[in-house]
Amino acid sequence: MASGLKALWALSVVLLVSNWQHWTYGKATPQVPCYFVFGDSLFDNGNNNYLTTPVKVNYLPYGVDFPSGATGRCSNGLNIADTIAEQLGFDSFITDFGVGGVTNFLDGVNYGSSGAGILDETGYLSRDLFTMNIQLYNHKMVVSRIAKQLGGEDVAKKYLSKCIYVSDMGHNDYLNNYFLDTYNSSKIYTPDEYAQHLIKTYKTQLEELYSTGARKIAVFGLIRVGCMPSNKQKNPNELDGSLCAYKLNNDVKIFNSQLQTMLGELNEKHKDAVFTYINSYEIDSDSTNAGFKYTRESCCQVLESGAVPCQSLSVPCANRSEYVYWDGAHFTEAKAWAFGKRAFKRLFPEDAHPYDISELVKLNDNDVNSVNLAQL
Repeated sequence: MASGLKALWALSVVLLVSNWQHWTYGKATPQVPCYFVFGDSLFDNGNNNYLTTPVKVNYLPYGVDFPSGATGRCSNGLNIADTIAEQLGFDSFITDFGVGGVTNFLDGVNYGSSGAGILDETGYLSRDLFTMNIQLYNHKMVVSRIAKQLGGEDVAKKYLSKCIYVSDMGHNDYLNNYFLDTYNSSKIYTPDEYAQHLIKTYKTQLEELYSTGARKIAVFGLIRVGCMPSNKQKNPNELDGSLCAYKLNNDVKIFNSQLQTMLGELNEKHKDAVFTYINSYEIDSDSTNAGFKYTRESCCQVLESGAVPCQSLSVPCANRSEYVYWDGAHFTEAKAWAFGKRAFKRLFPEDAHPYDISELVKLNDNDVNSVNLAQL
């Protein structure tokens, strides 16, 4: 009991000091003490710049609308993770993990890595990447530093339990593994079997994240990969009425369905945590794209038909706010904002379950423990 009160008192001091620092420097106080990001190129904020890999975009025209230029984000400006951070009330960008030298980790860390996947073998042709397993390893390093700075593991876990965690993984396990002839995954597994393989691995990884103290976890499903300009161009004979490669979309829908079931199982097992599903496939739909003029074309000039990266130093479209896609696969800042707003505060009930991110923020310990699991 005494140790618990001591940890609670220490946490109160930490939060008070954190708030005081924001007040002192005239900054808004975030809705949560920290925000941790796991993911792929939709969330990467520059981690691949530190790695020996060709999968990096630290050159113009990437970052043409970002305050500090090309940072490694696969966008003309902000990405989805950035928009969520801003909606959470953070007035500066969440730091990237880099090569582990991060020091301002109490606000959170972005571990995202372009090309990375749930499986370690995904993207191995691209050499160094921070796979989901490596991102979790990096997070454990940061958690140990937080414990040391806050004065112990107990107070650190209480602090971390109040943070928001987002994970956006699985796209590359399809795009840079299952859908490629250079891998034999599609010869070994049916689409359903492959999704099961991914979900089994992902479940273990999310359990590992829980063990580090994470209690408010938003897990993003997969977007409509068949609608990416690069995949449209590579699969011209498989386009449906919405001009998307329907076979690719059908495969990721299987993954998304199994992911929802798996998250329900985690909620049933861990009643002191909430794993919420962000329905990226639904959010990445015509209802979100309604305000855009160009929904299936790249804003920047890619290297060749079917390619993803922008050509270095090429001149992008001037009307970027009218485009859904920045390059052959990634969103413009305008689409990232449209997407991020629906993930943060759902527009339709099916956008998130059981909570959107804004609702996840407001949950206290008692709310988490009393979630009606029958509805999950």
